[in-house]
Amino acid sequence: MATTTASAQDKRRWDVIILGAGPAGFALARLLRPSHDVLVIERRATRETGPRIGESLPGATSVLLRKLGLWERFLEGPHLQRGSALSAWDTETPVWRDALFDPAGPGWLLDRRGFDRLLYEGALESGACILEGLRQYDIDRSNDVWSIRQPQDNLVHIAPVLVDATGRSGAIARRLGLPRQADDDLLCAFTFLPSLPNDQEATLRTCADENGWWYSARIPHGKRVLAYHFDAHDPLRHQWRETGAFLARARRHPILRQVITGSEPAPLRYHPTGAATLDLTASKTQALAQQGFLAIGDALISFDPISSQGLFHCLASAVSAANAIKDGFPIQAGAWQAYRGEMLRVAERYIKHLALTYAGPERFASFSFWAKRREGSGDLLDRPYASMPASNKGEPLAP
Repeated sequence: MATTTASAQDKRRWDVIILGAGPAGFALARLLRPSHDVLVIERRATRETGPRIGESLPGATSVLLRKLGLWERFLEGPHLQRGSALSAWDTETPVWRDALFDPAGPGWLLDRRGFDRLLYEGALESGACILEGLRQYDIDRSNDVWSIRQPQDNLVHIAPVLVDATGRSGAIARRLGLPRQADDDLLCAFTFLPSLPNDQEATLRTCADENGWWYSARIPHGKRVLAYHFDAHDPLRHQWRETGAFLARARRHPILRQVITGSEPAPLRYHPTGAATLDLTASKTQALAQQGFLAIGDALISFDPISSQGLFHCLASAVSAANAIKDGFPIQAGAWQAYRGEMLRVAERYIKHLALTYAGPERFASFSFWAKRREGSGDLLDRPYASMPASNKGEPLAP
């Protein structure tokens, strides 16, 4: 475990310091133990309760959960195996897609709080140290180590590797002045509804309209999420002072109307979901990587929720980062190049998929939400690293 050195400042030495206690940070901490002494720092002192947005996992995640040694415990949880997808996208007529056609198998509709708790407990039991409630700290680098100083008690944590796992905000990369490419200003409005009596559906329902796109899915504990993704500058937001107006708009769509109850919903909430990427080709990013800085999860690439890959990417990038660190990052230059190359390929595939998805639906082509995103996707495709061919036409999948 980490050692404590008595000096004018209390210095505690680690192999890796991870800033951000979300799925990516906890997964990386567990993967690095016990060969590395790991500290995870989180600014929040308490964990939220109640339903949370971001409740879907693709079938391929089973490979990552096995690698984490958490697969069996995941299966013991209340998560629901995802069934078919029902989408009214390119046409008004809903289209079914059976989960059996997914080569990785069906995914899951999550108890998201329970999933986060599983990763938290996994990091703890591995021997990682988790420091919560540290809202303010100084970051410095000297003598080949990163320093995180707690001003209130003069405690300094030092490590040769610093990892940004702060999520979509990319707070540490921003603080260090690394360039980010913000691709969109998408906003998600969402609420949680009581499920209909005897509702056993495990279907993801998605549909497009002139101002954005919807999804709904039943989640554990008798709840159903209803979410709408639209432009943050759309005046629609100001029309939804009450959840009832939001539900009334959703009921215009038959595939949503079928599952919306008359019961009182939870208050309407908003969450920024626009995609953004850390510029891995920038000279400053590469210079800091040579000094032992990595970003993972949403801090590296925050996916548009239409991709349905956000949580998967958090875990997958943690696996890739763990491999790089175990291979000698940052001393071994090849470890960084392998990680960087893999993440660039992920970005390339994602950009192709996103562009093809937002190319439709053609029936709303003249509306600003879709026109703006078709144009934005074209700009993404012009980037130097967007060179890989698309595997297939993107289909809208809920997050």
